[in-house]
Amino acid sequence: MGSKITAVSEDHAHDLDLKTFEELYRRMYPTLKRYAIYLVSDVEEAQLLLNDVFIAIWKKRLLIIDEKPYLFRAVKNASLNYHKRLKSPFLDLDDEVVPELADQNPDPAQHYQEKDRNKMLYQLIDQMPERRRLIFYMYRIDGLSYKEIGVLLDISVRTVEDHLSKGFQFLKERIMKHEAEFR
Repeated sequence: MGSKITAVSEDHAHDLDLKTFEELYRRMYPTLKRYAIYLVSDVEEAQLLLNDVFIAIWKKRLLIIDEKPYLFRAVKNASLNYHKRLKSPFLDLDDEVVPELADQNPDPAQHYQEKDRNKMLYQLIDQMPERRRLIFYMYRIDGLSYKEIGVLLDISVRTVEDHLSKGFQFLKERIMKHEAEFR
């Protein structure tokens, strides 16, 4: 699963202009931050790692074709380097506040109901074990495939399937318990 990247020369720097770079940063930063925190278990260090990754992309004027796999691999490599420097094992993800999903419903009452449902759903997801929660977010929110998640977390596709299956079952049971709140 080799990521395709194209280095852009100074003559073609407009291909990776500031607007494109900022859009990539805004779109991918929250997801990559959760992943980096999972890998280094330190919010500040995770932010520093991400900044280093994005600075390297900007300095090299890299126009990334398959951006998700490339960025996740870059963050993973940066975290491995961080752990080599510390010579400490990988640690668990600290609880992070999850941003709410943007809702574009014109009806204000419906908007607030959706917001409440999303908040309850995120609260249920946050009750999952940390690794399962990360896999769930990577699959459902970030749109990564089972294979991509397996490669990024160094686990088998079957393990990814198992975590997702148990995650969906967990949510189904909890939602059925609180069915009236989700209507």
